Amino acid sequence: MVFIHGYDGSNWTFFTTTVRYSFSDFATRSLTLLVRENGDVEASGVYDRAMKRPMIRVNFENPRSIIPDNAAWFAKAMDLLKTKYGIEKVDVVAHSYGGLTFVNYLQKYNYKSNSYPKVTTFTAIGTPFNGSVVSSDGKTAYDLTKTGPKKESVYFQEMMKRQAKIPSDLEVLNIVGDLDDGSRSDGPVAVDSAKSAAFLFNKNDYREVLFTGRFAQHSWLHANIGVDQEIKAFIENTN
Repeated sequence: MVFIHGYDGSNWTFFTTTVRYSFSDFATRSLTLLVRENGDVEASGVYDRAMKRPMIRVNFENPRSIIPDNAAWFAKAMDLLKTKYGIEKVDVVAHSYGGLTFVNYLQKYNYKSNSYPKVTTFTAIGTPFNGSVVSSDGKTAYDLTKTGPKKESVYFQEMMKRQAKIPSDLEVLNIVGDLDDGSRSDGPVAVDSAKSAAFLFNKNDYREVLFTGRFAQHSWLHANIGVDQEIKAFIENTN
């Protein structure tokens, strides 16, 4: 399992997640990769092929960089996982902008090279697929219709233009949060922005789960035990 933090995230973003999964015997804490701004990758921790679902956290030296830079850095990490550690396939879990980083990586790097591990599943947690506009009454110009968003952000348009470069067999789980306070958002991310992913991925391999209430807040989603359980079931049932 490979974890990607979001904007301004850190090594701690998925730290407790990996601890919980380790205690439950679902997976094993393994490597931490720090990708420097110059593309160098520093690895710490231990990897062994015999490990049960080794968990690998990918961190960026500059956690506030633009998504294309993050994607290029993530490609460096994925290349290392295959060439140095011999890892052939992975499950990717990303929080917030980390989900956009991963899609950018898929569309710009993964599709044209076999030097990266095959991605079996992708879980997005609180990812703003169609921008970060939120309103107190839950209505924005970017709300969804049956055929897609009323308005598309520039980044969503770019992802849709490169849609064919997403592997057709990629299994996707989209975790969406709603504080249930009238804003129809998890705080920073509108529900419909997160749900816009349904128009990006193959509908036959796409599923989404909505969490509501206090612990559906954006920064709490990756610490939510219910989210842990959904991801666990998704990966177990897919692999």
